[in-house]
Amino acid sequence: MSRKTLLIFLSLFVCSTVAYWNNSASQRQRCQLEKVVDGDTLRVNCRGKSISVRLHCIDAPEKSQTPWGARSTAALRRLAPSQLELDITDTDRYGRTVADVYMGGADHRMLNLEQVRSGNAAVYARYCDDDRFVRAEREAKLARRGIWSRAGDQQTPWSYRHQR
Repeated sequence: MSRKTLLIFLSLFVCSTVAYWNNSASQRQRCQLEKVVDGDTLRVNCRGKSISVRLHCIDAPEKSQTPWGARSTAALRRLAPSQLELDITDTDRYGRTVADVYMGGADHRMLNLEQVRSGNAAVYARYCDDDRFVRAEREAKLARRGIWSRAGDQQTPWSYRHQR
């Protein structure tokens, strides 16, 4: 095999490998809910593998952030069905899979967006450029739902973390 042929072959191999990984990362994965960890984190089982999933675009109150942490976790528990679909977007610095999480079956609502819409999470603008989340948060603030029901910085998870 000539050097030129080898270089062409390697280029095609690399391009096809990159295309495969890009396509497989954007495909939806069906998973089983194992546990709601908190208002923005789930434990799921995908094809026999247990993984931690951080909901993309949102930041929910910390567990110790009373009463918001417990309320946010309870809201996600009520909302999350046993069958979920994940659109994986990234991996965070803690090794968690970051994903848009959808209800399986006929109801394809996004859990991430529903947490914001109900006032049980805030838009994590640093990691989100999706206008749907901004609109949902604006609606929750106007309706004074969840964390937006009382004035004060203590409601946003990032302000709470920085105060501790």
